[in-house]
Amino acid sequence: MVSFFTVILAILAVLSLILHSFYVYSRFGVKDVPNERSLHDVVTKKSGGMLFIPLFLLSLLGFLFCSQAENSLSLPMEFFQRSDIYFLLVGVFLFCILGFVDDLYHLSPKLRLFLELAVVAVFLIWVSPEVRFLEGFTVPKPVQIFILTIFFVFAVNLVNFMDGMDWYLVTTLFISFFSLNLVSPHFYAADHLGYLLYMILFVSMFGFIFYNFPKAKLFMGDSGSLGLGFFVLALPLFVGMKKGPNPEIWDITSYFYLFPYFWLDGIFTLMRRFFQKKHLFSAHREHLFQRITETKLGKIGSLSIFSILNITIVCIHFVLKTYAFTNLPTFLLLFLFAAMSYGFLWILIPRKNLA
Repeated sequence: MVSFFTVILAILAVLSLILHSFYVYSRFGVKDVPNERSLHDVVTKKSGGMLFIPLFLLSLLGFLFCSQAENSLSLPMEFFQRSDIYFLLVGVFLFCILGFVDDLYHLSPKLRLFLELAVVAVFLIWVSPEVRFLEGFTVPKPVQIFILTIFFVFAVNLVNFMDGMDWYLVTTLFISFFSLNLVSPHFYAADHLGYLLYMILFVSMFGFIFYNFPKAKLFMGDSGSLGLGFFVLALPLFVGMKKGPNPEIWDITSYFYLFPYFWLDGIFTLMRRFFQKKHLFSAHREHLFQRITETKLGKIGSLSIFSILNITIVCIHFVLKTYAFTNLPTFLLLFLFAAMSYGFLWILIPRKNLA
């Protein structure tokens, strides 16, 4: 017998495809006009995040208020009763709206930064998560909130910066789910919060994924990348809220596993531009994935290379966990492998004047 959850997911996928199809082929919507810095050469619809983010939020709220979902998914009662989860959804929604306004009116970087800091700070103060820093090193709660706020805003914008190629962000986030399973297998099991939220998210994105396949007919825009960035960064904090005598605590170094090559490419590119005295917030084509796209490999080649590298990180991580490596050696070995492979690619790919 087909489960209630499976039927609802199938309906959600069809609804996502219908909504995105209407948006792509209608005369309405936000358009991205290509310029000399774009990886696309035709006018393309953007702000797809204003479709799949609200669809994700409404679908999840429907599950939270549906008694059949509780029985079908075997989720604990405290999950349905906690207000923290609603604060997470509000944060995703606010970042989505902020991104959509930026898509339309191009907000000043200072105003956008202030609003992002405010949303993240309020979320962290309310949720008050428990995290570790480098194998159990702890800091006072106010300092912890301050560090996480700065880190979150930087990381959310890093995700936004890296959203520049068809399917690149989608595949990276999909692979990151398997890394999260290795870091916190109980939280992302089939009957827990992480699995439910990721499953509903990807099904809600089905229509976008369909139209974002190279050559894309739809981009997610800031409305999608900012909302997704906040979601994937905030969700692991709920790992440390599990009740019991031995609760799991999220280690901040585990964020590296979410998107290792995002971190390396984004931070390295920003550092290069800083030392070259270039504007850090201006659009450019200096990321490694953009350089690879400019070669004969194209978008599919670049997407394949980074997908293989990310999957390799997941596989190495799995082997290290199987042999009971502790967190710090695992992090150092994976970081070393990622940095070396990234450096090798950077040297190998011919350099062009893409600034």
